Amino acid sequence: MQITLTLTKGMLDRLDQLRDRSVNTATAKALTFTAKDAQAALKAQVPGIFVLRRNWVLSGIRIRPANGNNLTAVVGSIDKYMERHVIGAGKEKQPDNALSIRSKRAAGSGRLATGGILIKPYGSIGSAPIHTVVRRQLKRVDTQKRKTFQIVSGKKVLIVRRKTKKRLPLQVLAVLQGSATINEHWDFLGTVSGVVQARFPQHFYRAVVNAATR
Repeated sequence: MQITLTLTKGMLDRLDQLRDRSVNTATAKALTFTAKDAQAALKAQVPGIFVLRRNWVLSGIRIRPANGNNLTAVVGSIDKYMERHVIGAGKEKQPDNALSIRSKRAAGSGRLATGGILIKPYGSIGSAPIHTVVRRQLKRVDTQKRKTFQIVSGKKVLIVRRKTKKRLPLQVLAVLQGSATINEHWDFLGTVSGVVQARFPQHFYRAVVNAATR
């Protein structure tokens, strides 16, 4: 007696779908694990490049995992300022994004509006995109009675306020200059590329084997 088993076209199509889904899932897992490895490598690299007083640089290195419908994993820094340090990715500082002085005085008070500083495109000294502790301190300055004003010294502008109700002494809060040069010395792409070449084949092989043995 002989028994012949035959798969219908519908069953074959279903097997193809399962195969494609398994491969996509395995690929997504491999990409995500590789992105996590790259994230760890970047975090390990940072202390040798920058002087860290807070952990905001490290905590700002994030990943976006891949999935079966989107086979793309992303690793990067959420801090716009850090992009200026990345080799090949730093952008020239444009006037609209520079720290500048507001020339318009607040009506009635005779003082410069918003404490004398305008940070484009953010609006005031308190909304500058910097570390949260400093930002909180600057916001506090905005609400105090001893408002800030500017003193021009050569090519620099000093943002000061009075320490007491008297005219002197003055407290210097910030020193502004026309431009800032930031050297690109963080090989972000090189680090990630090295991790991808070293780790992705291993992760992909392991993910495919695990999918096949289920």
